[in-house]
Amino acid sequence: MFYIFILTYTFLSDIQSGLVRIITRNKYMIISLTNFPLLSCSLREFWGRRYNQLVGTIFRESIFQPLLQHLSSPTIAALFVFLISGLLHVHLAFITFTDFRATISTITFFLLHGIACTIEVHTSFQIPVFFSWLLTQLFLLVTVPLQNGAFTKLGPDYYAVNAPPLFGQKWIPKLAVPNFCPN
Repeated sequence: MFYIFILTYTFLSDIQSGLVRIITRNKYMIISLTNFPLLSCSLREFWGRRYNQLVGTIFRESIFQPLLQHLSSPTIAALFVFLISGLLHVHLAFITFTDFRATISTITFFLLHGIACTIEVHTSFQIPVFFSWLLTQLFLLVTVPLQNGAFTKLGPDYYAVNAPPLFGQKWIPKLAVPNFCPN
């Protein structure tokens, strides 16, 4: 699901950027929020240069760089940025679901990624690009349920009470559920 979201979001963002440039005859340009995150060969590349560049820039300028001026260790500053990002996501999960269980896995996700990024910085050996890409994607695939798990587990109960706009409209076609999906 995470990968489908990234692919869809990147694709729609690129279409939007292209349409704005065509309509305005290159007078205006929308900067893409992502930069093909599926091509990331490391977690640092994923979080720092490819995924959600707007938030990455805000965190870099407002948290990481000021902390780096006061601390001598970029590792501690980076871990602190992951902690802040995790706390922001925990806040969203708790406000949305009012369930403390949703917060533990979310903060664990960001702390694991922060620790993995620091390990990545301090390793001295190089692995081939393909294996680096594969390890990065596998790590994301294995850990993403920690962050999205609350939305998957608690989402149906939340949406039963808080239906999305236009959810029950008859004019919106309903897609059939495939036979291989569990009920």
